[in-house]
Amino acid sequence: MGYDGLFFGRLDYQDKSNRASKKQMEMIWRGSDDLAAPAADLFTGVLPNGYNPPDGFCWDQLCADPPDNG
Repeated sequence: MGYDGLFFGRLDYQDKSNRASKKQMEMIWRGSDDLAAPAADLFTGVLPNGYNPPDGFCWDQLCADPPDNG
């Protein structure tokens, strides 16, 4: 499909804890053993806060943070 990378936020809490402690939150995902290595490899990572923004940011309409106009 042409993707270079994939990030996701939902995984088992024990898997996430294990990966975080071993610093393995990012990996190369081999999509198929039948395809040549570079064609089937996908850089993959787990979002550290699930689908929430990074610590220190609040992008919710209920927050009192000023808008970030870049």
